[in-house]
Amino acid sequence: MARFNIDVLASQCGVTPANIRSWQRYGLIKPLVDENGHRFFNFTHFSRVMAIVGLLEKGAALPDMLARLNGDKTSPPSGWVEVQEALLALCEAMQPAKLRGLIWRCGRELPPAIFIDEIIRPLRLWLNAGVQQEMVMSRALLDTALTEYATFVLASGRKRPGGRLFILALSLRDPVELWLEGIRFASDGFCVEVLDREIPCPDLSGIAADHIMIWTDKPLDQEQQALYQRWLKSGLPVFLAGSEGAKAQRSQVAPREPLPADRVLLSASLSQQEV
Repeated sequence: MARFNIDVLASQCGVTPANIRSWQRYGLIKPLVDENGHRFFNFTHFSRVMAIVGLLEKGAALPDMLARLNGDKTSPPSGWVEVQEALLALCEAMQPAKLRGLIWRCGRELPPAIFIDEIIRPLRLWLNAGVQQEMVMSRALLDTALTEYATFVLASGRKRPGGRLFILALSLRDPVELWLEGIRFASDGFCVEVLDREIPCPDLSGIAADHIMIWTDKPLDQEQQALYQRWLKSGLPVFLAGSEGAKAQRSQVAPREPLPADRVLLSASLSQQEV
């Protein structure tokens, strides 16, 4: 029977080891134990994790998860409104410590894609649409806490071996978006560095990285297009992201050679980002 450690199980299911440990505390996943007392996972745990992720994507709360997995609770999940309302309430009450605690807890309990795309991005979109001074304060507090959490995730990720990813922007409307992508890729096993400022014509010659994400929220101008083509021709491991970068990236000719393992993870993360 094949055996896996927690890191392999997490990477194959698109979650983090911290997610699995949190789910163990809720009694949702129980590792097996060998004759020497070592814990391990097998293929049955893969389907269990995917079932949990499927319910989380529908907005099921972890305290209700075991009953749903066992078929004891069939009412529709409440979605992520309750979590978003809790985050917003802490922002409005100006309670940064409790806000950080809730963000850290969500990061432990939820896969990064759900945390970023289903909870944080819709909440920030709503806050960014407001003009009241109170909402400006709430948005600033939330963004500060998210950036702080991102630096924690990135710093933790650098302690583990993994592909090196450098993130910078040619054009940038929202620096927090770079940090959110940093969370996503660091959780996928990359050692991530982020420059959260707009740099229209950067010099990449001094960057030692396996992948370089070039974020752009505006169409590349003629000079930037020429610069990007020079990077590609020189063999730099660049790829485009962002609201305009994703469109331009899809127009690039896909490489024919097999992707190395970290490129496969990178492609999977980018696919999640575009959905």
